[in-house]
Amino acid sequence: MKKLLPVIAILLFFFGNAFPQEDSIGRAPTKLQKVEFDESLLEEWRNDKDFGYLERETSTGWWTQFKGWINKKFHDFMDWLFGSYEPGSILELFITILPYLLLLMVLFLVAWLFVKLNPAYAAAPSGKEARVFFSEEEKIIKSEDINKLIKNAISEGNYRMAIRYNYLDTLRKMDKHGIIDYSFDKTNQDYLAEIKSEELQHQFKRITRIYEYSWYGEFQVSQENFNLAESAFLKAEEMIKTRTYA
Repeated sequence: MKKLLPVIAILLFFFGNAFPQEDSIGRAPTKLQKVEFDESLLEEWRNDKDFGYLERETSTGWWTQFKGWINKKFHDFMDWLFGSYEPGSILELFITILPYLLLLMVLFLVAWLFVKLNPAYAAAPSGKEARVFFSEEEKIIKSEDINKLIKNAISEGNYRMAIRYNYLDTLRKMDKHGIIDYSFDKTNQDYLAEIKSEELQHQFKRITRIYEYSWYGEFQVSQENFNLAESAFLKAEEMIKTRTYA
């Protein structure tokens, strides 16, 4: 009998777990519940870009294709001009900013040409005293009583403005005598080139220098300075009237 005990123990060990045993805890069977989804919430998620994982093919227009072609040609030209260069080098930085520098230069050139060809947009120097803008120059020469304007400026002690009016009066007289062909868009150098007499040309150059220094330089002109300038204008006026320069 004692010899059979080990055999019985081994049989119980292997076959004892083969038969199901009742749950000692006594759990109740679990029931599955159906989950309901809110259709409006699903639609909101579909329209949310954060949940859009599909890659959509975007169509490129002619402008995008043109910019891409220009960019490719530019880099091909830079590669041909400078050869290969290391990423992160100074040469790469220069090539990157070069198109923007060229664009700024073109914009500056266009703005400069616009101002150069449209002098009406250029204003005279600022100041508290009375001002004459380039857009008013033709009006003064064609219709205003410049002699009266000169007298008023002198009586007010505004000698700088008086020099301005004297210069415009000289232009009007030379235009009247056919020495120059006055036009609003011409420069003082243009008028100087139209004067055929060397003597009058020299005198006009002198009063032009006086006018530009006093007006554009915004210098304070004293009465003594004005008297010297006035003598130069009177000499030019006398040459125009008597044609002593001919």
